[in-house]
Amino acid sequence: MKISRECIPCLARQAVEIAEEATSVNDEQEEIIKRSLKSLSELDFNATAPEIAYKMHQHAKQITGNSDPYVKLKQEYNKVALEISEKIKSEKWLDNATDPFDMACRLAIAGNIIDFSVGLELEHSDILASVENSMKVEIFGPGSTALKDAVEKSNKIMYLADNAGEIMFDKLLLEYLPKDKVTFVVKGGPIVNDATMEDVYFSGIHKIVKVMENGHSAQGTILSACSNAFLSEFEKCDLIISKGQANFETLSHLRSKNIFYLLRAKCKSVAAEIGCKRMDYVLTDLEV
Repeated sequence: MKISRECIPCLARQAVEIAEEATSVNDEQEEIIKRSLKSLSELDFNATAPEIAYKMHQHAKQITGNSDPYVKLKQEYNKVALEISEKIKSEKWLDNATDPFDMACRLAIAGNIIDFSVGLELEHSDILASVENSMKVEIFGPGSTALKDAVEKSNKIMYLADNAGEIMFDKLLLEYLPKDKVTFVVKGGPIVNDATMEDVYFSGIHKIVKVMENGHSAQGTILSACSNAFLSEFEKCDLIISKGQANFETLSHLRSKNIFYLLRAKCKSVAAEIGCKRMDYVLTDLEV
């Protein structure tokens, strides 16, 4: 998905947020913002938003020497999401569900509300509301039935993770996938609140499925920048389960792979590309 004009003010906002999160030193904040806005002014409209955002985050890391300014937020939301997922387990939501697979998909989508790059200010109650609403809203796209059918037909599945905290809800869905066929993928380094191996180990996902890094530290999955090991695994998989907006933005042009996108459509440009409404719960393979 190419960058749209609507992405520009969002990226400019992110430049300021990145600076403020990375450092409290005023001169450093101003330098981050200046370099980021310069990168934004030189953008290629054939690029994706995550590619532009990656450059801005690199400026912040180079100026401050802080490689992971969002680490405390990630840890906080891992704990919040764990608490909610434990509530779901203790109350036996999935055990008592008429269609546990559908509920697990809904919970995974609901977890995608945990995203600090779209300007959302989240409280514990916001995440819980996203989870509770997922039980009653209409899912945009062919939904869990189509995904379940694709899972049953697949030989090798790749699950592309999005954010820390969110992966606690991904774990609930992983329990309903053929675990011996699944490779769970996180970023090769920190960026915003995207999940890394540290978050995987906290979640315990490494104990139930194969896990790996994609070899790059940008939001989404920029195939041209990913490691050969990841690309080899990606090529072998006949089903890709893609979480979140950034993965959609960087992979939606790729029609040679069977990809199902699970996300909350949190911005107008992504919603327009999908054909849904902003904040919809989405489970689609783009064939709708």
